[in-house]
Amino acid sequence: MSTSSVAGILAFFQRLFPHRQFYLRSRGSVQFFELSPTFQMTVAAASLLALGWIAYSSVVVIFKEQIITAKNQRYASMQAAYEGRISQMQLQYDELNGLLVLAEERFQNATRDLEAKHRQLTALLMQKQAMDKSMRDVKRQVAVMEGYAGRTPTIRQASAGGGDSNVLMMQVADADSATRQSRDTQQFSDSAIASVAASLSPHAGGHGKSTLAQNYVVRRIAALEDRLKGIEKSQMSLLSELGENATGQIDHMEAVIRMTGLSVDQVVATVGDHTGRGGPLIPVADIRSTDGLTDDFEKQFTVLAKRFDRLDSLTTALSRIPLVTPIASGLYRLTSGFGYRVDPFTGRVAFHSGTDLAGEFGTPVLATAPGRVIAAERRGPYGLMVELDHGHGIHTRYGHLQAALVKPGDFVQFRQRIALMGSSGRSTGPHCHYEVWFNSVVRDPIKFFEAGRYVYKG
Repeated sequence: MSTSSVAGILAFFQRLFPHRQFYLRSRGSVQFFELSPTFQMTVAAASLLALGWIAYSSVVVIFKEQIITAKNQRYASMQAAYEGRISQMQLQYDELNGLLVLAEERFQNATRDLEAKHRQLTALLMQKQAMDKSMRDVKRQVAVMEGYAGRTPTIRQASAGGGDSNVLMMQVADADSATRQSRDTQQFSDSAIASVAASLSPHAGGHGKSTLAQNYVVRRIAALEDRLKGIEKSQMSLLSELGENATGQIDHMEAVIRMTGLSVDQVVATVGDHTGRGGPLIPVADIRSTDGLTDDFEKQFTVLAKRFDRLDSLTTALSRIPLVTPIASGLYRLTSGFGYRVDPFTGRVAFHSGTDLAGEFGTPVLATAPGRVIAAERRGPYGLMVELDHGHGIHTRYGHLQAALVKPGDFVQFRQRIALMGSSGRSTGPHCHYEVWFNSVVRDPIKFFEAGRYVYKG
């Protein structure tokens, strides 16, 4: 405040409260009282305070009841608002509790469903692992055909997906961990919110989808719904991948069997039979999706299970069919094939029921598949012959031997030495006459050799 303003205020009070003197004359004597401006201002201020207090007290006395009533009404309104808030919070708690109970039930059903599907996938993968091991064993067995001295097989039907289609590269990994997000930034799909809103409608208290989306619990449930759907998609993707791989392997193995000249269906029914199976019956259709309906997983799993059964039968059949030569590579040469030829003794066309593999006297003759010796004897034009029963209607014969190293009743392993090459019986020189029989019908061994080459190259 400026100096002139202060001076103006002081001049105003001086004019309002000037210096005053009061004279009092009594009985001839005169007295006077002097009132200074300060005293006057003090008395004026005190008077104003007294008048204000009197006015306030009068209003309080007059309007006391109204003031008390207004205060009571205000307190009653505050209490009602507080009780309403408590009631609203209780309703929200009950609604939230209902959401949690229903969500718990939904996720228990969903997790049971996913666990059942996981067990089914695990069983399929274990079955595939066993089939892959069996196929690797077959490939290791026919690897000796790398030095096969016959013609290179012509592949008329390649397996779908190329040469490597019978190998499935899989990596089992944990699901990607969810990135930690704040409540306001966590993402979830509209479809998940819609699904949760529909399923929780009896507990939603009339709230719409937009209101539910603001509920943190519902948002968390929607996020978990999305993750569950992601797991289901991964399971379906794995089923699809397994199905494509199984189809390629089936095509490849059926091509191998057809190369032997055998009927694929007959081989599967006879050689690829399954023994030693059992367990409780749990139909795939008993596993339901969370909405109680048969889902796509069950349908696709049923189709894949049938493919795996077919693949398992084919793998079993290939592991039992003799696909290699009875003489080690490099120790023989093909001198006569299967079918009609000019007989070396008569010079006339005659049927030759096997394949002649010529070599040196004493060259080891090996079993082309595991089996039991049913004959080790001299038999007419075969000379000294060994015959093996490999089961499932498959027999192999080895003729014109110099010596037999096994006796009837012996069980021999794959590539076990069973005899020595010779020239006994109706023979022009040292060689092994090799025959393959299936269901009492003699077959062309060279086709089996070529099929073995195809397995190895595939």
